[in-house]
Amino acid sequence: MILLTGATGFLGSHLTRELLRRGVKFKALCRALPPIECGTSWALAQVRGEGQEKMEWVEGDVNDPEGLLEIFEDVDVIIHTAAKVSFQYEDRDELLKVNGEGTANVVNMALEAGVKHLVYVSSVSVLNRVPDGPVVTLADRWPAQRPNSAYAESKFDAERAVWRGQAEGLSVSVVYPSTIIGVGDFAGTNTPSLWRHVAKERSFYPTGRAGFVDVQDVVDAILHLADTQIDGQRILLNADNLTWKEFLEQAAASIDAEPPTRSMPAWQSAFLWPVDKVRTMITGQKPIITRETHRSTQSDFRYDGSSFTEILSKPYRDIYDTIRRVGTAYLSHRSEARP
Repeated sequence: MILLTGATGFLGSHLTRELLRRGVKFKALCRALPPIECGTSWALAQVRGEGQEKMEWVEGDVNDPEGLLEIFEDVDVIIHTAAKVSFQYEDRDELLKVNGEGTANVVNMALEAGVKHLVYVSSVSVLNRVPDGPVVTLADRWPAQRPNSAYAESKFDAERAVWRGQAEGLSVSVVYPSTIIGVGDFAGTNTPSLWRHVAKERSFYPTGRAGFVDVQDVVDAILHLADTQIDGQRILLNADNLTWKEFLEQAAASIDAEPPTRSMPAWQSAFLWPVDKVRTMITGQKPIITRETHRSTQSDFRYDGSSFTEILSKPYRDIYDTIRRVGTAYLSHRSEARP
């Protein structure tokens, strides 16, 4: 029996759909039932159709260890994707609680319940990456210092909990995705919302570089690890490294929008994020730029994702095809949303 946490999230909903397609019996953890209480209508639409009898929704919270223990009793493999994603430092306490403490709870209760294997979804942000430095590989295992964003800090704490669990006898494997892109909730806050940003035809682009990977490649890697259950196996998932200028140009082309044409140097965004913070405090609106997004989008990070092709013996999906496919889906979503 497989248990999936974060089943109503961006990645989790794609995993749920693939597990249903494969006819795998599994449980999906949800903070509240019915599932609409903790997921978007888009995410829940992914779990409709054939194979529903193989899936069981269970109510639970990663910050309720006693509840987790009861849920884990008949589980063989846990796929742990549940995480809060935020690049606002004000969310630090919640990030550390959900991502760090929550993962520690999952690990502890998995050990107590006798779970055979844990597949954990980590992040490239926990690796020892240096802005404008060499290509990051799996050998860059731990950062030289604690990460300087609240999200990365929380994933770092979670990563330590996972490997502590292995030291205590839990079989674990880990994936490290770069920026995951794919069709999703365009009205939400995850990467599909980037197309909503591109549609506004803003003039400026950040000067950094990032890695990108198709969500289905991430799903394939996770389910491979769940099938093989090889203790200690790690996969860095990155199909291509693109500058933000390249990515935004491709995304704009996918929806026939005007791409940004003017670069925003690091000094300029370093000046703007404090100004935008004051604006959000006055208006209550969500920030356009934060200290964390300034740092990440103005830094040049490159990743070596060859472990995917070596372990799964197949190539990545072409990231430019993925961008075009997401753009087509966004245009369809936009036309349906209009009255």
